[in-house]
Amino acid sequence: MRAFTPGAAIDKLDLFAGRLDQIMDVLRALDQRGQHVVLYGERGVGKTSLANVLAELNVTRGTQTARLPSVSVNCSKKDDFASIWYHLLRDLGVAPSNLEAIDLTPEDVRHALDAVKEPTLVIIDEVDRLDNASETHMLLADTVKTLSDHSSAITLVLVGVADSVEGLVGEHPSTERALSQVLMPRMSPVELGEIVDKGLAQMHMGIAPAAKARITHLSEGLPHYTHLLTLFAVQRAIADDRDDVQDTDVTSAITMAEKKAQHTIKSAYQRATRSTRPKSLFERVLTACALADKDDLGYFSAGAVREPMAAIMGKPYDIPAFARHLNEFASAVRGDVLTRSGQSRRYFYRFDNPMLQPYVILKAISNGLITEGQIRRLQIQRGAFPSAS
Repeated sequence: MRAFTPGAAIDKLDLFAGRLDQIMDVLRALDQRGQHVVLYGERGVGKTSLANVLAELNVTRGTQTARLPSVSVNCSKKDDFASIWYHLLRDLGVAPSNLEAIDLTPEDVRHALDAVKEPTLVIIDEVDRLDNASETHMLLADTVKTLSDHSSAITLVLVGVADSVEGLVGEHPSTERALSQVLMPRMSPVELGEIVDKGLAQMHMGIAPAAKARITHLSEGLPHYTHLLTLFAVQRAIADDRDDVQDTDVTSAITMAEKKAQHTIKSAYQRATRSTRPKSLFERVLTACALADKDDLGYFSAGAVREPMAAIMGKPYDIPAFARHLNEFASAVRGDVLTRSGQSRRYFYRFDNPMLQPYVILKAISNGLITEGQIRRLQIQRGAFPSAS
């Protein structure tokens, strides 16, 4: 339970896996005074885990290599610019004595932070959750600019769910030179495999290559499902008094993960697929959406649904046959399970809750709508992994 934590972000470097490119982007920013970082991407891709372990990374400054001191805050809906910085300035020990009475501005924050002489990380997570987002994002962008202009020893790391940097700091062109923009895409199967290997190493256990491949590819790039499936597979192996995870353990884990999914995920699935018509296509179209080829932010086109739909139905299916279903998935009628963007005939879709997507696939396997072999062939066709793996 300590090695595999589907319900919590990683907070120890020795259990953190993958993300070498993103780590290097952050380290390059830390090495430049006046440079700050924004981590953005889909929900559930591991942004908070990366932010959690930044303070454990060794950073070279001059002739010395050491870990950076850090403070962090998780934003809530009720937070604003002032409440965020009340917390951070107190944790840094540089809060003015009359802090509560000050209507904080970015310049007030910069003056207070001038007292911090050593390089220090200040992490502001879940920036996307703020109710008064536009105003607070603008003030945070102003703070980035003034800290950069005055070569502050502070490195700000802003973290949040967004399709672009503008989604977290607004339209603020003057901050571009001061911000290292780090997109967190979904993890590759190799990176997810590192999660499995590192966790099993904690218990001196092993795993069959085929079993690990099933876990990593069914996770659809989301570390939560790698942790969840491996946890259930390991528990099954231990119950059988074995120190290696086999294919049968993964099969059991798939059933367990589908049965023990969060109530909100199950409810969203049921609302999206429920129909009084016995031959309704909603369940199959949603499965095809889950298997469609996606970009780094999880978006897919209607055309990308055709191949998985054909695999599920056993015959070709073109867009007009399921266009109505896509539209309903992106409406309140089906719980808005998909988000739609773009223009008519050029729409792109994405699962509103990324955690629903792998669940849909696990549910389809359990219900016999599609086999893992068919899923593997679809993934090979779209280049998700080599056919020889």
